[in-house]
Amino acid sequence: MAKNSVWDKPTIESRLSARGTKWHRDSPDVIPLWLADQDYPLCPELKDELRKAIEEEYTVYGTDTDAREAIAQKLKRVNNVEVPPDQVMMTQGVNPSMWLAARHACRTGDEVIVTDPMYFPFFTSVEVTQTQPVYWRLDLDGKYRFDVEKLKELVTPKTRLIYVCNPHNPAGRSMTREELKGVADVAVDNKIYLMVDELWEDIRYDGVKHTSLASLNPEVADLTVTSWGFSKAWSVPGLQAGYLACTNKVMFDNIQRIARGVLRGTNNLGKAIAPLICSGKIDYWVDDMNKYLAEVRDLVTRRLNEMGDFTIPHLEATYLMFPRFNYGLTSDELDKVLMKDAKVSFNKGSVFGPSGQGHMRILTATSKGIMNEALDRVESVIPKLEKMRG
Repeated sequence: MAKNSVWDKPTIESRLSARGTKWHRDSPDVIPLWLADQDYPLCPELKDELRKAIEEEYTVYGTDTDAREAIAQKLKRVNNVEVPPDQVMMTQGVNPSMWLAARHACRTGDEVIVTDPMYFPFFTSVEVTQTQPVYWRLDLDGKYRFDVEKLKELVTPKTRLIYVCNPHNPAGRSMTREELKGVADVAVDNKIYLMVDELWEDIRYDGVKHTSLASLNPEVADLTVTSWGFSKAWSVPGLQAGYLACTNKVMFDNIQRIARGVLRGTNNLGKAIAPLICSGKIDYWVDDMNKYLAEVRDLVTRRLNEMGDFTIPHLEATYLMFPRFNYGLTSDELDKVLMKDAKVSFNKGSVFGPSGQGHMRILTATSKGIMNEALDRVESVIPKLEKMRG
């Protein structure tokens, strides 16, 4: 990666001068690596497409037909999931898909299997749909692999839905085809619905492959609703542009019925960029970013291992590292020290489930300059963490 590349340009000063929640939630002397929001600029062609929509004053009511047609083509080409455009729904990010799947699959009191750890809005969707969470623990020592034998032990007659996040947030893994096949077999054998979040499908390193669970066979596809989006790869989370699809038309029609009057798709800017992103014409941007992100990952891994006592899951997908701080402290206690003394904000691991206690989630989608400064600050508080462990 060439020095002074576009990925190296972000500085603390430049980020503080830009609008956005991440850099302005806390005081200006805190480096924020808590929110899954890139510090990188927009792809130039994507920015041109957004500018074009504004210059055309495309702020009126607009159809999403072109976007859904482009998405359907992308799903066939990239994900090996074949659906007609009228079985694609644009959503406000991926989170509504969690709620829609639970409302379709479950009644009050039914059981929903969630991994532990897991992206916390999955837990929220279980709570608001008045279903019961059943934790499927992914073990750090087992490199956060999907243990299908453990999954089988959790299934009961009340199990109606399994949530899958792949690539996994916060574990940072892209699940293998064999792991996903095991989950699919459990779902098909027990007639359990699946909701799969594949938002991070484009952020992968070292030649790791992504497999869409619904592509494995028609039987599991018939039970699956999958959700994707543009925010993480393309740095447009503020557009809240996501989409879901089902090969099962009956399920899709019911999800549309549930959504009617509550969800209204996404905004025109999200619709405007969908055809360009889905065409693959600007994939070079994410490919280059992933190369840089792999360098940042390696930097963080090396420096944490040199400075202190950490267990660091290997990051093979997403730009979210999930190290365990081996100092006998809770995530809340770690957060207080890091915020007050180091002036660095990470995401508390405990919000991602019981097994996240003692972990912190670290955003890596920033420049090496910002990351090195943040790591210098973490290193400065290691002696205090050692004393607190004692």
